[in-house]
Amino acid sequence: MAEELKKENAVQEAPAAEEKEALQTDTSAAKPSGTDASEDALERFLSREQEEKKPSKPPVKKSRKTLFIILGAIAVVAILIVVLILVRNQNKKADETAATEAEITANVNADGVHEASVALDENGKLVKDGAGTLLSYATADIRKIDIENQNGSFTVTSTTSGDEATVYKIVGFEDFALQDGVADNIASHTATLSFTRVIAVDAKLADYGLDQPRATVKATFGDNTSAIIRVGAEAAAEAGTYLSFGTSDTVYLVPSENVADYLTSVNQFISLSITETNEDPQNAEFSALTISGSHFDKPITLAPNADEAIEVQYLVTEPVQMFANAVEASDIAGNVRGLYAESVVCVNPSENQLASYGLDQPYATVKATYPDTQITLSASAPDDKGIVNIYNPDKKVIYTIQLAAVCWAKTSVELLLPENPLPAKLKFVDSIDFSAGSAEYAIDVTTKTETVTGDDGADQEVNTSTAACNGKDLKTDDFNVFFQNLNSIKNQGAAQSDGGSKVMSVTLHYTTDRAADTLDVLSGDHSQYVLSLNGSTIGTVSKAYIGSLIEGADNLIAGNPVAGL
Repeated sequence: MAEELKKENAVQEAPAAEEKEALQTDTSAAKPSGTDASEDALERFLSREQEEKKPSKPPVKKSRKTLFIILGAIAVVAILIVVLILVRNQNKKADETAATEAEITANVNADGVHEASVALDENGKLVKDGAGTLLSYATADIRKIDIENQNGSFTVTSTTSGDEATVYKIVGFEDFALQDGVADNIASHTATLSFTRVIAVDAKLADYGLDQPRATVKATFGDNTSAIIRVGAEAAAEAGTYLSFGTSDTVYLVPSENVADYLTSVNQFISLSITETNEDPQNAEFSALTISGSHFDKPITLAPNADEAIEVQYLVTEPVQMFANAVEASDIAGNVRGLYAESVVCVNPSENQLASYGLDQPYATVKATYPDTQITLSASAPDDKGIVNIYNPDKKVIYTIQLAAVCWAKTSVELLLPENPLPAKLKFVDSIDFSAGSAEYAIDVTTKTETVTGDDGADQEVNTSTAACNGKDLKTDDFNVFFQNLNSIKNQGAAQSDGGSKVMSVTLHYTTDRAADTLDVLSGDHSQYVLSLNGSTIGTVSKAYIGSLIEGADNLIAGNPVAGL
């Protein structure tokens, strides 16, 4: 036994001895001669030993990248899980909604009235209280709808002719145009009457405002059946409105907008068009327009200007004769046709109703005559918010509208004063009589019109005006400046009096059939003169401007330069 162990050890030691001998052989073979070689071998040996003992750095970048990939994958999985949960919940809610849809049995009683009964369990409680439909007709199947509410009562009738759309009318108001869509909404919500929830069966109606309904509706259909709908109070938190159907005490919840038109006044069905819009340009201009009423001391009359010698659109003919302020007159002209109201407040008003709305003695009345029609409108005094009642006797309707939309109701002679008191066109002036103090000038004007071709190839008229005084030609450029100064007199507002002595006078004679216009400048207060056109006081003007104008006239006649003002 001992010998066997000895042999085994000898066998194991033999390879070790061989490896040692081989190592020694390799070392002695690689070792160079001399001291430097020994030191180099030693350094290489030590370096190899240090590299073997030095710990390796962990792969930081690679580890972080791997971590980010793992986290991203987790996030994607989490999102997918959330989406699946949401979809599942939506499907679940949809299933629950479908599952809770109310079970209703519809029938028609012996009187031909539609009824509905809701399914109850053995304890008399609702089996399902969800949504449902009480009526399901086409709107063309409706014969009429009788509505009674806190504003009164009215009946909507319908007529369907062939393939044409159903036309709705209000009984007693057949001659009145209705607002687009209002009657259609009533018919639509009545024909298909749906609810969102069954609130209670055999309910105490007073708890839902149905003991004294805000509206009671009776719809009659083409199949000779009818339906009774009662509208109660609004539910809390704008959830809807309570409603009962037929003769039962079951209470339903419906969207408030579906029954809103049942609660309206008949006035809210009437069209808000006060006057129609003119479509024909030939009928756009009035021949005369008169404004009167308690707001005015005297009636004011406007007329369109038909004389080409004057550069204005409208004239004031009463209570004074003058050229009309361009902006104010245009606003008045545009506030008669095509008016649209904010609301209708009364239809077919009585004398007492006209008085209650301030229209028995109107604040303002406008009468305008057009080639195709005559329009008369009356307005009440405006309230604190600038709202007026306006009455169109042809339509027999009282409307409300903003005062700003009917400026004729608040205009005045002062607002119609011309900004330019003498807006004449030079090419139609035949002569000018000018006087100031002791100086008097008679200026003859000659205008030649030539047709020239412009750079664009289009023909245009060019007017050249020359002037002479007592047979002496005046400098053309200076005359044109003088006339421009005359034409640019600015009206500075209403005069406090008719003025005093004459300071300056200008009379224009025309080549057209128009009578001569005379503008007198009269003494006034310390800073202004008074303007008078053809004998009517029309405003005031700066003393300094008139002084410069007179100086320019003297320079023109003397042959001196005329400064522009």
